Amino acid sequence: MSNFITHTIEPWMPPGALKAKADYAHIADQSGWTVLPLARYNDARYDDATRTQFINSWLQQVNTNDIVLHQFPSYMSEKFEVQFAKTLKARQVKRAILIHDIEPLRLMKHPIWEFDLLNLYDIVIVHSQAMKAQLQSLGVTSQFIIQPLFDYLGLSYSLVSFSHEINFAGTFQKSPWLQQAQNVHINLFGAKPKKWRDTTFPANVTYKGNLDPEQLIMAFRDGFGLIWDNDFEDKTYKTYTKYNAPHKASLYIRAGLPLIAWRESAIGQIIAEQEIGFVIDKLNQLPAQLSETTAAQFNLWQQNMQPLAQQLASGYFTKATLAQLTQ
Repeated sequence: MSNFITHTIEPWMPPGALKAKADYAHIADQSGWTVLPLARYNDARYDDATRTQFINSWLQQVNTNDIVLHQFPSYMSEKFEVQFAKTLKARQVKRAILIHDIEPLRLMKHPIWEFDLLNLYDIVIVHSQAMKAQLQSLGVTSQFIIQPLFDYLGLSYSLVSFSHEINFAGTFQKSPWLQQAQNVHINLFGAKPKKWRDTTFPANVTYKGNLDPEQLIMAFRDGFGLIWDNDFEDKTYKTYTKYNAPHKASLYIRAGLPLIAWRESAIGQIIAEQEIGFVIDKLNQLPAQLSETTAAQFNLWQQNMQPLAQQLASGYFTKATLAQLTQ
């Protein structure tokens, strides 16, 4: 019996967008798994025969009773995802799917096909008990494994120093509050969306640019790491944080940035339980909470983060999941 993990190859994507999947595949490879590279293409423009040819080519090493862990989404089409899963099933392979993101929990989209896809897999790897419960309520009947954080590989880094600065890394379009942020200083990292190219940030927001993961983690100097998204009429980004483990949380922990997040989020529960930062109900609570935070409290949060940071650096959470799959 052999163990395989998929890894979607997208050379045009920025490294930061690829790191979570790349780290997962690397840890699996170091643990004796074989990586199956899936070269992403616009399969909607090709016929079914071409799709079948690609899938059979990618799975040519896979045999009956092997384990295949599929990193989802591949950002190929519904037809690809369904055919890929059904091909695994036809080969009598033990099938597991790792959710990095799942759109129906954060977007108002139709039709919804993802839940039926999950039911084609024996095991679904989710981020939290809340995500598991939500998927079960929506009809997913597969077995579940909960992995609360994504590992974050890389060199050891010097811890940031104490200040009341806020660091925010990620996708701006999920956080339009940045355009009106007041009363705290924010260091902003990430790619400016096209719609934001002409945006002038408030004086208290310093845009630091879009950096690769290794550059980014070394660019943090002091302060906290903030995780905060907004809901929209057709996009439920904030609600989605009740379920998901944001990759930026792992980035912040590795950098030694105490975390700040919404109290009701999945990462907020980890912050409170592990005492690695603080949680708030609304953004307008942030200035007062920061002003009350002392250097001693900051240092204590950093100390509490170190065992977790070491686990993230060593691939602990991924290895634990892989071990459960091979039991």
